[in-house]
Order: sequence, then C-alpha cells, then structure tokens
Amino acid sequence: MAVVSFLAARAAPTGGFWIALAGGVALARLSERRGARLGFGASAAAMLETVAIIGPARFGIPLTQAATAPLLGRLVARRVGVALQVLACGAIRLLHNTATTAFFIWIVAGGLDAYAGTYESLGRRLGLDIATTDALALTAAGLLVWAVFASVVQVLVYRRGLRDWDGTARDSSRQPAAFAEAPGGEAAAGASPAAPTDGTAAARADAAAAPRADARPGRFDPRAVTLAAAVAFALLLASTEWLLLGAVSVWLGVAWALSRGDRSPVPTGLLFAAILAAGAFIFTLGGGLGLDTALRRAARAALLVLVATWLRAAAGAEGLRQVSRRALGRLRRLPAAPEAAAVLDGIASEGRLAAAARSLAAELGKVRMRPLPVLDAVLTWVVREAGAFRPSPPRAPAAALAAAPVDCLLVLLAAAPAVALGAA
Repeated sequence: MAVVSFLAARAAPTGGFWIALAGGVALARLSERRGARLGFGASAAAMLETVAIIGPARFGIPLTQAATAPLLGRLVARRVGVALQVLACGAIRLLHNTATTAFFIWIVAGGLDAYAGTYESLGRRLGLDIATTDALALTAAGLLVWAVFASVVQVLVYRRGLRDWDGTARDSSRQPAAFAEAPGGEAAAGASPAAPTDGTAAARADAAAAPRADARPGRFDPRAVTLAAAVAFALLLASTEWLLLGAVSVWLGVAWALSRGDRSPVPTGLLFAAILAAGAFIFTLGGGLGLDTALRRAARAALLVLVATWLRAAAGAEGLRQVSRRALGRLRRLPAAPEAAAVLDGIASEGRLAAAARSLAAELGKVRMRPLPVLDAVLTWVVREAGAFRPSPPRAPAAALAAAPVDCLLVLLAAAPAVALGAA
C-alpha cells in the first residue's frame, strides 16, 4: 500500500502530501503491531521500490511521511499523547522541508540573492520594501506554518485509521480486494478475498508486467549506470558554466543512445524537467541576475532531472532493485536494513498497481465527494487491500552482475566533463 500511495504522490503534479497519507497509515499500522524495525524497513523498501519503478525524480515528496509513519505507529502503540506525536512529526517535517528549501534556493533558484531578489521585485509591485532578511523570515514562517498544519493533519488521519482498523477489517472481510486472487489466476479488483491468496497469482502478474529478474535491462551494468549518474549529479551541482553543461549534455545524449533503455519514464521525466527548469528560470530572472544566469540555472535544473530519468531508463526496474538489494546487504548492520531487504524481495508491486488503483476508484465512486466520506473510503481501501496482500514467492536468483569494459568506459565518460569544469 505504501508503494501504491508513495508512487502516486511522486507522479502527481500537486497534492503529494494528501496522496501519501494512505501509504503512511499502512506503515504506521505495521509499526504499531510488529515493531519499529520492521516498520522502518518496510518504509525504506517502499521508497526504493518507487525508485525502481519511476526513478529518483521527486523522491522527497513522500519522504517525510515515509520517515515519520513508523515513528507515529510506535507512539500510538505506547499511548503517547497527540501533542507529542504532532511535535515529533513536525520536527522531522520542518527539518526535511528546510533542507529541500535550501537546495531550491542555492541550487535551483540561483542563490540567496536571486531568491530574495524575486521577493523584492514582487514587493515593489505591491508597494512594499522586502529585504533579504524579510524574504528569509517569510520563508521560515511558511515552513513553520506548513509543518504545524501538515503534522496535525497527518497525526489525526493516522490515528483515525489505526483506531478503526480492526473494525474496518471485519466490515470489509467479504469485500473484493485488488490483491486477492481472482478466478483464472490473475490479481484483479473484484476477486474474492476468500479465494486462495498464496501469492502465486500476483507473482504471475508481476512476471508479465516486470522485466525478467535474470535479464539485464539494458546494455550497461546497473551499478555502472548508478555510479555514472551520481558522478553527473555531482558535476552539475558543482557549476553552471556553459562548457560543463554542454559536456554533460553530450555525455547524456551518447549514453542515452547506447543504453537500449526503457522509454516508459521519458514522458514523465520531460514534464518534471520542464517544470523545474521553468521555476529556476523565473526565480533567477526575477531576482535580477540576468538572462545568461537564468538560462544556465534552468539548463542545470533540467539536466538534473534528465540524468535521473536516464538512470531509471538505462538501469531498468529490476536493475535498480538489484542495486538497492546490494546496498542494503552492505548496510546490514544498520537497524532495519535486513528488514528492508526482506520486504523489498516480497513486494513485487508492478503487476498489482493498476488493480489497486481501479479498486480505489471503485471505492471512491460510492461516496459523496466530501472530506470525511472520502477519507473513510480511502482508509477502508487501505485496510482491505493491506489485508488481502500476500508476498510473492521468492524469485529465482538474479544473474550475477559483472562489470564489462564498456561499463567502466561509461563511468569514465561521465567524469570527463570535469575537464570542462577545470577549463571553465
């Protein structure tokens, strides 16, 4: 349920916080009943699964709820008061939003001068004198207000879902669920949960929808793709010189042409790139830094998203899962890392997402479009689908990854624009 919810939150242009609430309730329930380690492990696995499906773009949209849902579940289990729950959730949200705002100011918007300059320009049009300190104060106030509001909403929604979970599960015991096995052996909405739900049908659906686990998704080793993308990210964050941007663009074009990658994430990636580039251009130009700087900032913002899109396309969903599993294996001494690896192996969500979405649409079609009825319908859907879900059987071991010379060349070419940076 967290994968379905978080994936939709990342894909939707707006409203990600509201969409992610459904998955957060499911994670809070898991943590409440089975402990924080499994809760945080499942949360990490859900986020990694969304990366495998659509790549790392807009990763931070559901991140606050992914980080706070297991914590809130344990606080509910220990009967901690609502005020302390809101305080803990708000502190994490404020920290996360402050970090993302700082990234936007110094990387996307072009620095503090450009960011504050946009406020000054707007202030002059309204007859107000807004200095840099005023712009920062307004930003801090906005972050604080949002942290309080969003945390209150999140805690109240979670508590409502956890309080009514058992009763809703009993009431929904005869209702269809998208994760149950339907006649004919396919996971689909409209199946009876009384039918066998041993996971074999879901596994068959996953096998039809997902790349073969033993086949490489493209020309390059997914580890090399990930490392090359990380190098490109670092270079783009280091400078906006035209020479560097041109060199990265050339590398990205060559890498994309040679990757034989999955094209499904391209439309969404292009949309996100256009939105982020437009934001960078408007803030930089509005801040009075000039057209050249605005264009360079916009180009860098677009390239950051396009590199993330290429990462998903070139590595493939199963390739990114393999990278995630290997990373979790190296971090196995960290709390919740083994749990995250185990949950990631059992999610196998790709064949189930469409069925779950259809099930939610059917649920919402039965209620009035008012806040509480819609909320209760979504919570009922979460309870029913979570109860019907069965992990897929263990997959056949993936083929061992072995870096070839062409993979090493990919990484070296990704680092080549550093020469352009030095020249600039």
